[in-house]
Amino acid sequence: MKNLLMTTALILTLVSSTFAQVDLQFANIDAIMMKQGASKIFRNPKVQNADIQGTPYLQKSFGLAKVENVKQKYYMRYNVYQDEFEFITPKNDTLILDKIKDFSRITFEGLNKKYVLIDYTNSAGKYTNGYLIELYLKGSFILFMKENISFHSGRIAKTSLEKDMPARYSASDNTYYFKNNEKGIIEFPENKKQLFKLFPEKKQEIEVFLKESKVSFSEDSDKVKIIDFLSTL
Repeated sequence: MKNLLMTTALILTLVSSTFAQVDLQFANIDAIMMKQGASKIFRNPKVQNADIQGTPYLQKSFGLAKVENVKQKYYMRYNVYQDEFEFITPKNDTLILDKIKDFSRITFEGLNKKYVLIDYTNSAGKYTNGYLIELYLKGSFILFMKENISFHSGRIAKTSLEKDMPARYSASDNTYYFKNNEKGIIEFPENKKQLFKLFPEKKQEIEVFLKESKVSFSEDSDKVKIIDFLSTL
């Protein structure tokens, strides 16, 4: 009898766990947040000051996107400057998506853009939990791109010969990173000297490859060729 009760309890536990996982895969964003007791952390995006020129978005309009672990699709947009996603709820509210593991992949299907929430050290040497665009995958290597927008504070003219400078957002150059099992996520090299420094033991092979392929470190298509080559080392 005791064994029967233990077996029954185990079956019920497994069934409950299975249904919980299934629910997670087919829930909407609100339901997942409620499961984690974290629905209270949704925030409304800040309203931009009308005097600020430019925009913190590269794509200002909302586009249909698929969030990992969520069956329902949402209209979303990426605030590049704040490094956060905004989404429109079924009640037509605009909220900020919290940065949690369950929502770590967001794909804009029409644009064929996949954002990945990941821990990395940015170009300024600061540890960051943020969104990178996954561009290419080969073997243990992944090529990422970070979109950038800078904010420039305004300046009031001090003399009649000067002009007021309004605050503004402006697009900056993208930053590229790559990941492999040995190096983790690091900034993509800008030249062969930096590449040699990353793989000193493979310098001879790299020199032969660069001489034969004549790749440019600034071209996206050539970054892919470099990743292809590195995956063979």
